[in-house]
Amino acid sequence: MNKHGGYQGENKEMLDFSVNINPLGIPAGIRKKLITGIDELVKYPEITGVSAIGKIANDLAVRPENIILGNGAIELIYLFARSMGPGKAMIIQPTFNEYERALKLYGWDVVHHVLTAADDFTINPEALAAAIKNEKPQAVFLCNPNNPTGRVYSKGFIREMLEHSAPEINWFLDESFMDFSDESGSLSLVKEARQAVFILKSLTKFYALPGLRIGYGVGAVPIVKKMENFKEPWTINTLGLIAATGVYDEKDYARQTKTYIQSERQRVFKVLSEIESLKVYPSGTDFHLCQLLTGTVAELQRGLEKDGMSIRTCEDFIGLDDSYFRIAIKKEADNTKLLTFLKNWRNE
Repeated sequence: MNKHGGYQGENKEMLDFSVNINPLGIPAGIRKKLITGIDELVKYPEITGVSAIGKIANDLAVRPENIILGNGAIELIYLFARSMGPGKAMIIQPTFNEYERALKLYGWDVVHHVLTAADDFTINPEALAAAIKNEKPQAVFLCNPNNPTGRVYSKGFIREMLEHSAPEINWFLDESFMDFSDESGSLSLVKEARQAVFILKSLTKFYALPGLRIGYGVGAVPIVKKMENFKEPWTINTLGLIAATGVYDEKDYARQTKTYIQSERQRVFKVLSEIESLKVYPSGTDFHLCQLLTGTVAELQRGLEKDGMSIRTCEDFIGLDDSYFRIAIKKEADNTKLLTFLKNWRNE
């Protein structure tokens, strides 16, 4: 299994900056719906979640046939790989490592387009277009905003990339962290682009529901139909479906989250930028990628854990090494505790 964020030690009070979950917690309206929905557990849930699909389609102004639900976004990564291949896939790196695992598990040939620190891990459209032309992949995977770099691209930028790539390519765009950003996402490209586009969405991060495992994808109808042909029945439980029908009604919660994340992200970035022993990369979402200029992340992690904190080390990401780490935006006091530690941390 791949490494992921999430402290696994014995300290139950650990302040865990390795997981990128909304620090505002579960929305009050969703909490109420889930408590009330306990009595529904005596019934089987809908096999495909047709009611939740209909509600999400209405909320997003897309057609129900463009939507597929998943047991978390992760199920849909593996379902896409299983149903659409095998073939050759290009992954824009560094990024979430489950894309490669899923693709290789189902026989895909995987190639990497690796971005560099010299360019702040930002895509050069011409270089990417040349790489795609040379490799001729059947699918291209892009995480936007990208995990772990935090780089976010506008819909116009994504549209330009698609316009300069072959029409037969399937584009897999992971927008699991898009709700935290100031961008609106690329949903309209599903019907506008000449390529077949599949956009992955997570409901667990922005709405602080990782334990429910609920996500969805919006894609071109041929992609969705292929995925449905390989999908097991009843992969979404009743409480997950209840949450899915209510999240986009939480408009005040969404506004409060965006306001807080934007403000706190800027504050955290400013303080990190002033620490001489590390470099922080610009982010458009709810986490920052940092690089130690002195010492090692393993040493830093040991020191942090002694002080009741944990970070996501990034040595397992293609294009990064053991000098990189990722930290989530949490509550202001928690962020301040971490920032104070980082300002004072020195190699022994």
